[in-house]
Amino acid sequence: MSKRLLPVLFATALFFACDAALAVECLKAEVENQRAEGKLQRVRFTDVDYGNRVEVAFILNLAKPACLEGEDEYDKIDSTLKIHVFSMYKAIDHSLRANIGRRIRVLGWPFGEHTAHHRAPIVMRVTAVEALP
Repeated sequence: MSKRLLPVLFATALFFACDAALAVECLKAEVENQRAEGKLQRVRFTDVDYGNRVEVAFILNLAKPACLEGEDEYDKIDSTLKIHVFSMYKAIDHSLRANIGRRIRVLGWPFGEHTAHHRAPIVMRVTAVEALP
């Protein structure tokens, strides 16, 4: 192999490795047991349309971008670093509250933001929370 060709091959391999590392991980809308991980944040929002009512949301800040694939138009999200997570179960909600500021992995049912109360492009109903080191 030519010494001139070696740097070109190395640069090509590095390009493809970086491209794979930056690839967006897509979640499936309306499908159970989808996973996401990141650092959990509790955010307060003032809703001026409802008399300045304060709302609280749990936002999962992702380490790498995620996307959402689905049938409905609002379920087509190309890329985001934030997921609004919530639970209808008291124990899961308690686990979310206990992990604010920590890295966690959630299991749940994602869908696209479609109301004024959704605070990220992807929203996920969480069914399990796991604290990460």
